[in-house]
Amino acid sequence: MKRDKHSKRSIYVVMFMIILSSNCLYSQSRLVLNNDPWIVMNNNAYIVLGNSNANAITLAGSGGRIVSEAENNKIRWNIGTSTGTYTLPFADNLAEGGTKIPLSLTIGTSGTGAGYIDFSTYDGATWNNALYMPSMVTHMGQYLSPNAPNNSQKAIDRFWLLNAQGYVTKPAPGSMVFTYIDNEHTAGGNSITESVLGAQRFNNGTNQWGDMLPIGLVNTFSNTVTTPAISAANFFAAWTLSDSNDPLPISLLSFNANCENSNIVLKWTTASEQNNHYFTVMKSFDGYTFAPIGTVLGNGNSNTIRNYLFVDKAYQEKAYYRLSQTDFDGKTTSYDLVLVSCEEYLPLDIISVNYNSNQQVFAYLQIPTNGNYTINMYDLKGSLLFEKTLYLQKGVLPLPLDISKISDGVYFFSVQNDFQKLSKKFFLNR
Repeated sequence: MKRDKHSKRSIYVVMFMIILSSNCLYSQSRLVLNNDPWIVMNNNAYIVLGNSNANAITLAGSGGRIVSEAENNKIRWNIGTSTGTYTLPFADNLAEGGTKIPLSLTIGTSGTGAGYIDFSTYDGATWNNALYMPSMVTHMGQYLSPNAPNNSQKAIDRFWLLNAQGYVTKPAPGSMVFTYIDNEHTAGGNSITESVLGAQRFNNGTNQWGDMLPIGLVNTFSNTVTTPAISAANFFAAWTLSDSNDPLPISLLSFNANCENSNIVLKWTTASEQNNHYFTVMKSFDGYTFAPIGTVLGNGNSNTIRNYLFVDKAYQEKAYYRLSQTDFDGKTTSYDLVLVSCEEYLPLDIISVNYNSNQQVFAYLQIPTNGNYTINMYDLKGSLLFEKTLYLQKGVLPLPLDISKISDGVYFFSVQNDFQKLSKKFFLNR
């Protein structure tokens, strides 16, 4: 059947209204895309679908395209307590080829409450995803932030946003299907093996990628990654695809060395492990030349917290320690060194962080030696609020914290010297 040229024109009139009518179009019926129309959203425009059914967006004939290509150019779908497979016919910009990259979400367990999900997707102009992260993402590095190394070369140059909001309990996806474009993983600067791509989300509650390793089955012919079911607790907003052989991140939570009964006790914790064969403990007396003093077996593959311990009985007054990790394929990664001394040892400690009746916050610190200490405060998302280096004297002392520019909420206070870095959570409720 020949298509009426006037019907094509009417599609573009509707799209013109979408862009100019308060940046929002409301639909309580169905959005039917027939024979390849384009809907292009710009300048934070979004479409609200009041119909909770999965067929509220319907493709007919050769389908159609919705171009988001920015975090806030989005489809807001009032799904509520409904279930089903919700497909967003996203596409790349016409200038970049207009490739169709549909996104599908199958809701296996419904949410509770009158919630909705905002859907959007966009790519970046460079391999360095840290330059165009979604607003809730604070880093593209290892488990700890914000000082983790950038690992963007292992993530494709695209993000997806599936932001469930307004729910009492979020829905639990039965599966998700992400579609990618080849040049998003082959672009210069990336180092990705397509056949092992997996979907990975950013936990903006704890400010980390690595508490859930990449998941899903990749199809390199259809350029899709299909995830298994995930829990509502793991259904966060920001997603990307990363190399599961070298995911975001290598999840070393901590590595500390302390004096205990005239021994040096080294402890470290991992949040997740991928192909981990063993750890090697290295020791140095000058901080430059290191030698191995022992090994500890790893846990292979793990998505749970793992704690490790190694005791060095041949301690000196001062020594440096470094931890390295070796995969089953022989690849070795080294981590930052720590310095420890058992001479007149007094541990650094944050005794408490308290808000008093005079509307002041004091951190009570146990300071082991006179010297410089770095003080930091972060919010719950891991954003650095302030950082200072202070000369502090040995003993227990109260340190006043400036709270004049921060609102009530949950914060993290940290203190660091050459030996240790400690942090403590505190609540501000004025």
